[in-house]
Amino acid sequence: MPKRFIFTKKNKQNGKVVNVGYVDFEENEEQSRCSLYFYGDIVSATWESMYYEEDKCPQDIADFLNQLDGHENIDIYFNSGGGDVFAGLAIYNQLKRYNGHKVGYVDGMAASIASVIMFACDELHFATGAQAMIHKPLCMAWGNANDFKEVIKQLDLCEESILDVYMQHVNEGITRDKIKSLMDKETWFDSAKMQQYFNVEIEEKAAVAACASGFFEKYNNIPEAMKETSKDDIVSAVLAALEQKENQRIEAEKAEILADLDMYGI
Repeated sequence: MPKRFIFTKKNKQNGKVVNVGYVDFEENEEQSRCSLYFYGDIVSATWESMYYEEDKCPQDIADFLNQLDGHENIDIYFNSGGGDVFAGLAIYNQLKRYNGHKVGYVDGMAASIASVIMFACDELHFATGAQAMIHKPLCMAWGNANDFKEVIKQLDLCEESILDVYMQHVNEGITRDKIKSLMDKETWFDSAKMQQYFNVEIEEKAAVAACASGFFEKYNNIPEAMKETSKDDIVSAVLAALEQKENQRIEAEKAEILADLDMYGI
């Protein structure tokens, strides 16, 4: 039977501790496995991610990894519209340092900084109906001319860091200038185009759903098919997919219990 760890957060306003998710470990003779889902936006702090369980911040990932002994295999699932670039780079580095084998699955979308996080995985599988998007990092800024010059410096450094990640996973013959030009234009990739530029495995399965994200209004070239999908439809589809995964886990537990009872003649 899987071993379950419950993740909690304390509400800073009322001091109450609430459950915000869990991880199941499937023990077997080789190694335990666990699952991590990026099914929401990437945010910078726990006070933001506590409102939506599917959102993730760096502290969430630190808490998740601290529950492990450093060698479990992790299956990481993506359906994220992106989010905070600095938070995403922190999450990428956290996962990259982790010693266990990480297998990534882009179920629906890995846009913006989520397309960087996915490359922290040792293996990356891309559903045929999934989408990825790369673009120049953006941010909100306020201040005088000197402040804006400093912001531009930071954004340029972020872009170079992101390019460094992408270039570790491009196919032979793909140049840094080519990927940079694709970022300049905000480029969306289906599975065929993704495999043209990056070293990924394509899985013959439909995407879970498009992703409901608070960051879409900042993007310029969202595919028309995604624009036509209402947010309510997207949320319903994602919840249905999560419910299906949970039902499969429960059925697996039932089968294991029945097998144990049968073994003892009960």
